[in-house]
Amino acid sequence: MGMKRIVMAGAGLAMLTGVAHAEHYSWYISGGAGGNWMQDVDTNINSASQTTELSPGWAGALAGGYNFDGARIELELGYRDNDADSLEQPSGTFLDNLEGDVTQFSQMVNVLFDLPVTDKLAVTIGGGLGGVDVDGDYTLTTVGTSVRMDDYAFAYQAIAGASYDVTEQLELFAEYRYFVANDVEAVGYAAGGAALPGPDETDLKSHTGLIGVRYYLTPPAAPAPVAEPAVVPPAEPALAKTFIVFFDFNKSNLTAEAQTVVAEAAEVFKAGGNIVLVVGHTDTVGSAGYNQKLSERRAANVKAEMVRLGVPADVITTEGRGFAEPLVPTGPGVKEPQNRRAVIDIK
Repeated sequence: MGMKRIVMAGAGLAMLTGVAHAEHYSWYISGGAGGNWMQDVDTNINSASQTTELSPGWAGALAGGYNFDGARIELELGYRDNDADSLEQPSGTFLDNLEGDVTQFSQMVNVLFDLPVTDKLAVTIGGGLGGVDVDGDYTLTTVGTSVRMDDYAFAYQAIAGASYDVTEQLELFAEYRYFVANDVEAVGYAAGGAALPGPDETDLKSHTGLIGVRYYLTPPAAPAPVAEPAVVPPAEPALAKTFIVFFDFNKSNLTAEAQTVVAEAAEVFKAGGNIVLVVGHTDTVGSAGYNQKLSERRAANVKAEMVRLGVPADVITTEGRGFAEPLVPTGPGVKEPQNRRAVIDIK
């Protein structure tokens, strides 16, 4: 996978993760060790193709870099060492009497993205570019011929792994690297030490597994305090500004219950009222003229009671509507109690 694809994929995934975490910007150092498995090395020396198999070896890496809150850039120094195991000749014959090793000392600039899975666990993807100093020398002991690699080559790697926070500044990591040393020169030598014709260039491909620790020089930023929501006291219930006083049949005097309602209306006015309108009503028993006068008396008696309770007379207006506006619609001659009323509106 090319570096451009690695960076683009890492940036996209980093934007999509939604696990909450404290912001972390810090320099860090890390170190890890593990195993290294080299793929077979194909060379063509002295017009003869041959494949060298190498035994599993070991690897180590030291790095220092800066964490941009999940996106990291680092300088890594790595070392890999694998012993030569056997040589496959063009005829298909395997020769096991092979001695020597291949070492690789790499200097890489890596770009990595840590994608949080939980508040402590993250997965890592990334890649790196750089150079590698290759030193390889292995000899067929039975005939004395050898292959030597002494070259500095371009190198690249793809990285995947996971990390776990032990503390705010210390984390454990496990990582896999696919590492390629590109176009390394391989030279063959005869038993007497003379160079054979046809130096070849070959890629050295390695699969590296590392386990290590990473230490951040500064801890993550403390999360911003969450403001407690303001406690809004419940709104006071709005005071009633319309009151209804009911009367007995063909009466305009105030009952005890009616006096209680008028007293409540007077208190509401004193708490902030400006004007009062009292409208009297009747049921449909009797003539229109008689009921008009009865409704006016009812309104007047309510006004008189409010004045007695301390409401200024000049702010109270009274009206009579007879049976023109019943609360409960009825036909003529119906003694409907809810229509025998006076309505007090305070503004």
